Amino acid sequence: MRRVLDEVDFGSRLVFFAVVPFVVLLLAALFPVGMTIANLGVCVLAVVFADVLRHASRRWPALEHVLGGAMGFEQYYRLHPPKPFAYYILFPLLFPYWLAVDHARREFLLYKVVNVATFVFVLLGAGYQYFAYYRPELGVLACLRIMGYTLLVELLLVMVMLMPLATSIVRYRLAGQRRRLVALLAVGGLSTSIALGTLVARRDPVVSWAARERLIMRTQANKTGARRSQHAAAKAAWGAIAAHRDDVDTDGKVLGEPIDKARVALAKFYKEDEAQAFDAWLTRSKKSELLVLYVEARNKRSPGIFVAVDRAGHEVRDPRKLPKGALDAMKLAADGLVLDL
Repeated sequence: MRRVLDEVDFGSRLVFFAVVPFVVLLLAALFPVGMTIANLGVCVLAVVFADVLRHASRRWPALEHVLGGAMGFEQYYRLHPPKPFAYYILFPLLFPYWLAVDHARREFLLYKVVNVATFVFVLLGAGYQYFAYYRPELGVLACLRIMGYTLLVELLLVMVMLMPLATSIVRYRLAGQRRRLVALLAVGGLSTSIALGTLVARRDPVVSWAARERLIMRTQANKTGARRSQHAAAKAAWGAIAAHRDDVDTDGKVLGEPIDKARVALAKFYKEDEAQAFDAWLTRSKKSELLVLYVEARNKRSPGIFVAVDRAGHEVRDPRKLPKGALDAMKLAADGLVLDL
């Protein structure tokens, strides 16, 4: 029975390693969690190369101060081997348990090394972020709201995804089960490669969740300025389309020089990363050409932020009068990568 449970445990870890690295990498493209991943990576490496680090720290005592948190991570798991995989999958639901029980609380506090570093990084960057990306339309409260969501995602990422990944590697490394460790790393590497391929194959740049939130709030804060900016951007795209008809894809999506011109015009009102969230779509019929500049809708019932302009510069403001292709593009972008909180 114990052997069966062990095989089930290993199989569950394989499935987890096949899925989660893919999700983590996509999350890293949307949220600033790279510092969290790097910090936890250092902790795991401290377990893998523990003997080397202990020897080095005896020769260079300062190294122990620099890597104190990572070495404490290794020392804890050397004395208290990781628990079964199901424990870490259910860890967020065991909130009362790991606060009340000493060894569970100590394990939870191990990850403060990862969380605190990211928290400090976000706080130090908050002042710069506010002046560079929020003013003048958005205030301090908007900055704090987005920062709060970012920190929440970082905490959930550690507890729900990174903790099971790290403890799996630590478990098999300390137990000397190299074949299982190699199998997990190979599956995780494949998952990461697929995620990287997905990001590279995108037709559009990846726009962070924070940039999309700022875009929406900035548009609402100054509707007149936003509408003027969008109209100017649509005209700039029209100006480039005549010489770059090949930059309109078969599904109507506008690529290349026309959308680049539109985003440059948008950046006069929006921040540069917010302007990257705009896409453009063009009707395929030359008899009634209509260019729609839009931000992908947050749900299928909403047309999102858009401006529709014909070649003469006349606007279509009613979403019900838009061609079906434009609505489909806004509600389900071909390579969309958006997470709503």
